[in-house]
Amino acid sequence: MAQDHAQRRTRLNRLAAALCVTSAAVTGWLYIKPRTRGLSTNLIGYGLKIVGGALAPVLALMGWIGTLLAWRTRRHHIGALGVLGALLGAHYIQRISAPQSDVDRVFSVAPDPESRGLSRRWRLGQVATRPRSHMARNVAFATVPGTDRDLLCDLWQPGPGVRRSGIGIVFLHGGAWQAFDKDVLTRPFFRHLAAQGHVIMDVAYRMARETDMHGMLGDVKRAVAWLKANGPALDVDPARIVLAGGSAGGHLALLAAYTSDDPTYAPEALRDVDTSVCGVFAYYPVADLRTLADHWSEQSMHPLATAAGQALDYFPREGYLSWSKLAQRLFGAPLAQLDDTLLAYSPLAHVGPQCPPTLLIQGLHDHVVPVED
Repeated sequence: MAQDHAQRRTRLNRLAAALCVTSAAVTGWLYIKPRTRGLSTNLIGYGLKIVGGALAPVLALMGWIGTLLAWRTRRHHIGALGVLGALLGAHYIQRISAPQSDVDRVFSVAPDPESRGLSRRWRLGQVATRPRSHMARNVAFATVPGTDRDLLCDLWQPGPGVRRSGIGIVFLHGGAWQAFDKDVLTRPFFRHLAAQGHVIMDVAYRMARETDMHGMLGDVKRAVAWLKANGPALDVDPARIVLAGGSAGGHLALLAAYTSDDPTYAPEALRDVDTSVCGVFAYYPVADLRTLADHWSEQSMHPLATAAGQALDYFPREGYLSWSKLAQRLFGAPLAQLDDTLLAYSPLAHVGPQCPPTLLIQGLHDHVVPVED
């Protein structure tokens, strides 16, 4: 009996330590900004932040459970770590769900009784009802001039019974202009948008393995032109089209939105076509290409990550390119000779009264695209 009791106590001690240490370590990491430009270190560091942020409620609960177990076995120093993890997790939840006066002032609208969204930013036990949406895969929206290469998108539409908003969203994925594709980890986001009555066009624009920066921008404008032309058949108002994207896709979204009145940035066939949009929102977009040399590591990606990306056809055959190599491919000259060209293809250079309303969403601890930019 005494031996069984000792073994049970040992198991409780180990479980308490695992819960408390994990809770404190991962939630604590949410408050630390990595300082290295090493690619592998960044992948680990920001990976922990992504997991920690998404699972903050679970980590806070783990901390409290670990604390109770530690106090039961009189391991008070372990319990203190659990309390720390629980408090940090709760503070993180409170901070990210707190009202933002500027955002509310600009974006708040009267509640829609038919809205399928959350009535509050965060509340225990509350979930959004999300009716089934329809996704049409690999819809061709244009053909690359002089080739038989189709440009494809996935088209998301609201499900039956959802009131259409008339808004169409052209979304551009991230991947440093060279990697990933449409339909990569975006389905929950698009289901949520479709539940609001919006139509989403998830675009697979050409990347560095096929074209330069001007060609990518042309693909984005082809997508906008297609949605404007086909909007009425999709219950989309051509005057209510929004550009959106993340990272490199955010850069392209801003650049396309800000140069809609400049024919030199449009494909020849679209120079007399209206590609303006009524708004643009971008997640951690690159606003000034000239600053990337200060933040983008020249270190090669880990071979395992490269092999995985190539196996999924998300990376170029030669692997993930450093900024100096990528810039030469995108603009046709060594990086040291590209200062004026980089500015010309930066959204920063085109800010003016012609720009549509813009929402930027940026992480304070982002290292590749710092919040200062």
